[in-house]
Amino acid sequence: MDLIRIVGLELRCIVGVRSYERRREQPLRVDIALGLDLSTAGRSGLISDSVDYSAVADAITALLRFREYRLLEVASEEAAALLFSAYPGIGQVNVRLDKPEALAGRARCASVEIQRSRGAFGATEELTDYGGRTELMRSSEAIVERLRIEPHKSAVFEDEHPRLETLVAMPGHAHFSQLKAGQKSVFTADQAPMMVSRCIALPRISAPA
Repeated sequence: MDLIRIVGLELRCIVGVRSYERRREQPLRVDIALGLDLSTAGRSGLISDSVDYSAVADAITALLRFREYRLLEVASEEAAALLFSAYPGIGQVNVRLDKPEALAGRARCASVEIQRSRGAFGATEELTDYGGRTELMRSSEAIVERLRIEPHKSAVFEDEHPRLETLVAMPGHAHFSQLKAGQKSVFTADQAPMMVSRCIALPRISAPA
């Protein structure tokens, strides 16, 4: 299996379980490896036959900043699910998250690394009036799903929870929308099917500081 790698993606976000970590952003470093067949792209020279790593970096950054995670384990699992949702050609994902300040003065960083295959999420598509819905992951904190909207059809959502919606409009271009609870979103497909990835944040159970 061929690989596309993103090494050392840097961002700042809320991540951690301690009270001071919930009040301020801290640095996070992300390494991503995407397993897929790149032979077609190698011959065609078209980004549509591959996965645009800039769009992937934008999607992971948007997710990590939206969710304000407590555990790196949850963040890495949802990141893998979101990538499978947004990019059907990916067969395997490796995600490593480093917290450089987690063990300040004792170690360079603390990290979590996972490897997941597409089949690990066991997702099947549910047919809908607008096309289809595939739920890739459901936890106590969030739902990660993919919507398929057929040509000349529309889908309207007004979820009761905050959500991050990712529309991959064309290869190399993605649009991210962060919506509050109750805020409406409308998707209408024209001549081609539309794919939308969504992360819906569920109410979080309070944890001790």
